[in-house]
Amino acid sequence: MSIKGFHLIFIFIASIFCGSFGVWALFINDQDEGTAMTVFGVVTLVFSLALIVYGIYFRRKSKDIIV
Repeated sequence: MSIKGFHLIFIFIASIFCGSFGVWALFINDQDEGTAMTVFGVVTLVFSLALIVYGIYFRRKSKDIIV
């Protein structure tokens, strides 16, 4: 496996973990009255979307790189 493939898989797994944590933090907020979990949930969901956008950008950009 090339470093490009590893990088894409790592970005994919990181976005799944971030999205899962964000959804969990938003659901756990229903049981807790604090706003910290809501902030963590929203921030990680935004970060998860940013990772997906970066993965698409990297895939398009890496077609020109030979490694």
